Amino acid sequence: MSTPQLEGTNPLISDRFILPEIAGEDLTMGQVVERSANDTVKKPTSNPSLQRCGICLTSALSGKEISVLWRGQARAKAYGTVTYGDAVGSGPGGTVQKVGPATSSDCNTSAGTALAVNRARSLIGWAKAGAVSGGTAVILVM
Repeated sequence: MSTPQLEGTNPLISDRFILPEIAGEDLTMGQVVERSANDTVKKPTSNPSLQRCGICLTSALSGKEISVLWRGQARAKAYGTVTYGDAVGSGPGGTVQKVGPATSSDCNTSAGTALAVNRARSLIGWAKAGAVSGGTAVILVM
């Protein structure tokens, strides 16, 4: 009889992915971050960000080590109302905000198609528990 493999204990099955990073600015737990050109993490400069984003699991001053969740479940401050099941991306100040669906007009023009593609690129994950603006939402980071 083989030994059972529990979720997160087998390299092929993992429930979360956390990396130690270097903070490129003062960051607090629950903020959304993206990797910057100098190999540090900072709050996104455009919202929603089109880069891969994670959520800080710890707080750190600029230049210090911080733990960032790149896949899994974390809490983050909502910008605008976020409802259970909403697709979310980065919002102002390292928050999360709802990412709206592509519309039929997005597929009819080249500019619209670019908007639809960028909506898909901006996704961080989905809301497992929603929040009103300024509240704490639970996000499933993909």
